[in-house]
Amino acid sequence: MSNDCLAVLDFGSQYAHLIAKRLRRQGFYTEIHTPASPASKLAHARGLILSGGPASVYEEQTPDFNSKLLELELPILGLCYGHQLTALHFGGSIENTGSGEFGKAHLQQMHPSALWKGIDFPTQVWMSHQDSVTDLPRDFEIIAKTDGCPSAALQHRQKPIYTLQFHPEVKDTLCGSEILANFAEICGMPKNWSMQNFISLAKEQIRQEVESRKVLMFLSGGVDSSVAFALLNEALGTDRVLGLYMDNGFMRQGESEQIMQRYRDLGYTNVEAR
Repeated sequence: MSNDCLAVLDFGSQYAHLIAKRLRRQGFYTEIHTPASPASKLAHARGLILSGGPASVYEEQTPDFNSKLLELELPILGLCYGHQLTALHFGGSIENTGSGEFGKAHLQQMHPSALWKGIDFPTQVWMSHQDSVTDLPRDFEIIAKTDGCPSAALQHRQKPIYTLQFHPEVKDTLCGSEILANFAEICGMPKNWSMQNFISLAKEQIRQEVESRKVLMFLSGGVDSSVAFALLNEALGTDRVLGLYMDNGFMRQGESEQIMQRYRDLGYTNVEAR
């Protein structure tokens, strides 16, 4: 599997992981990064998605953002806060118009767009905003509106830059999966991500990181550490991995014994209790 990805910049939205989940379910490999990430961390990205977030672009305390990421000549999709931040970066104006939208809204197409491939209008979308784009950036055009938001979706006239005031990642946006898939297609993303491919990639990354060394891993008995332990064993072999189960003193009576027995039932003889 290629390491090419769609990179989601997480601006504190509860939906950032949902964006990635929606794309992964459709077979597109997606990673989540902080907005302050250096460009070198996104060298393998084929497109950027700026998530929503609780901040206003005009607040003093806004998330740290490496605005140079918007100059990488990559396709860009800004969502909600990301829609406003992208518009502001390219010279637009954002204001609290006093007519925010919260909940379902009906989106009406204003201009053709590659994002709208296969979508019938009008269509229901999910809004959650107080601020709006009031003056368009240079070379941008409105491609959709709602009754309460005249600039609900924008696109650059020459570059693959798109911004949406609504949330395509939530189920209440009926065409959300199609919009995200259309953006992935614009980015030229291969549709080759699956859990099996992810496991293969994770094992290869483990081998490259560990090289010829051995690994000591502390286990809680929970899902996260157990899955990581299983991947280590598959990648390196049981002779190079030792798991130490740590009883933290807060387990229920007999639970530590059950956890150790579960590891033995799964065939792991390289686990010790402490």
